[in-house]
Amino acid sequence: MKLIDLHADTLTALYYDPTVSGIAQEFVNTNTHHRLDNNSLQIDLNKLRQADSLAQFFVLWLNLKKCEEHNITAWQLFIKQYNELINQLNLHTDKISLVTNLIELEHNQQQNKLSAFACVEEGAFITEISQLKTAYDLGIRYITLVWNYETHIGTPSAIDQSIGLKKFGFEMVEQMQNLGIMVDVSHLSDQGVSDVLSISRKPIIASHSNARALCKHTRNLPDALIKNIATHDGIIGVNCVPHFLKDNNIDIKYEYLIQHIKHIYNLAGIDSLAIGNDFDGFRIKPEAQNEIKGIADLPLLATKLIQEGFSQSQIEKIFYKNALRVIKHNFN
Repeated sequence: MKLIDLHADTLTALYYDPTVSGIAQEFVNTNTHHRLDNNSLQIDLNKLRQADSLAQFFVLWLNLKKCEEHNITAWQLFIKQYNELINQLNLHTDKISLVTNLIELEHNQQQNKLSAFACVEEGAFITEISQLKTAYDLGIRYITLVWNYETHIGTPSAIDQSIGLKKFGFEMVEQMQNLGIMVDVSHLSDQGVSDVLSISRKPIIASHSNARALCKHTRNLPDALIKNIATHDGIIGVNCVPHFLKDNNIDIKYEYLIQHIKHIYNLAGIDSLAIGNDFDGFRIKPEAQNEIKGIADLPLLATKLIQEGFSQSQIEKIFYKNALRVIKHNFN
């Protein structure tokens, strides 16, 4: 079963030496501790092969507070992270390369190569609308509008669900869709998601969000927004973060993930579902009993979905075809 995973923080995780604590290592380290081809993280090139990956979206995560502490701008961190992603890909050009459209994705597939899309988690690296064109030209194909801090773009779910986009946020969404950069509303407040949908001309994504009806974390989506995203032909990438799967939970179990898939399916239909694991972007407690340990464990999810009554064609939509549809409608 082919797989498009909409969200992974592997690039940031490559910097981190697990024996060193208390330091934001992507800021202080010039070189990464891990390699992309083979590592102990949840994603590497070998694991992507095992998962039958069609495309992996690699996130450039920008922590604004840490940028302030280290006296660099979010744009400077973006460029550093972007250059490191390109460096990692260039070390393995026979195995993987950056793609920016479906033609390049199909070409890589014909060459039996893995495909990487580049995206950014934290839209505040954009302070002038003109910078979006530069990001697009570099190959950025979606931007998560906010992370966990209020910015000139809008308010995250972590702060206040009732405050939405700001003027710059509305302008940014419009220009992103003009250029062909997908709008990602994960982390955004409920009102912010509604604001995006009110002006959106193309399908949007919630790259790594689950259902709040099953787990009350603010990062998850309420039923009304799940249905509204689906009405606008968007997709929700279900994820493996333990505390987004179940209240008071530390384990990643197939059962929990399938419950969210079923809920969203029953609420909004099969065309609303995708995969956005958030691998390498959350801490795993040593005592956790995880059934899903990384990207290589996703094929078993397909098997379990068949056992739950989903058809092969439905699982294909969840695993990659819905993502392909939204990509096609967004990319120019």
